Amino acid sequence: MFAVLVLFLVMMEATELKQTLINYYAIHTNEFWPDIQRQPLELLRLFTALFLHGNWLHWLINVSAFVLLAFAIERVIGAQKFLFIFLASGIVGNIAAALVMQNQDHILLGASGAVSGLIGLWLVLFPRKKINFVIPIGLYLEKTSMPLSVIIFFWLCFQLLLHFQPNIHYNIAWMSHLSGFTAGFLLAWFVK
Repeated sequence: MFAVLVLFLVMMEATELKQTLINYYAIHTNEFWPDIQRQPLELLRLFTALFLHGNWLHWLINVSAFVLLAFAIERVIGAQKFLFIFLASGIVGNIAAALVMQNQDHILLGASGAVSGLIGLWLVLFPRKKINFVIPIGLYLEKTSMPLSVIIFFWLCFQLLLHFQPNIHYNIAWMSHLSGFTAGFLLAWFVK
């Protein structure tokens, strides 16, 4: 999976194929559902859009989260179940975002919904896991830990808050994150 993400990053950033890849493989929200009625193969964009990213930073954020979560999860549930949940969460996230944004002119791409699904899966598999970090207090550094479930709760609240913000100026499909997380969380109970 990582190799495919790297391949598409190189094709998007190091060649002149970026616009062509977006035209053929990303989801154009205002055209997507009418296009499916004319040509059902357009549904493949729900899958192909997962591998395209808008820029290096978008790619780096998604791949960093993917790498942090993927190896531990794959060790516990195996490669096939991992791949299924990753792709299913991404596709569910893309469906939800394409539905919510269908009256807007946006381009939907990236693995954020799939990575959010891994966050939901992680929460089910490792509910008591704690994250260690250092807090600077004045001139001292204090080592502490916090349950991952608390961090994920705050992350979800942040996603909800930004999704329902009026006149938001981000080109981010918050609904993809929320739906991908939900899909990963629910599917996790079947592979646990």
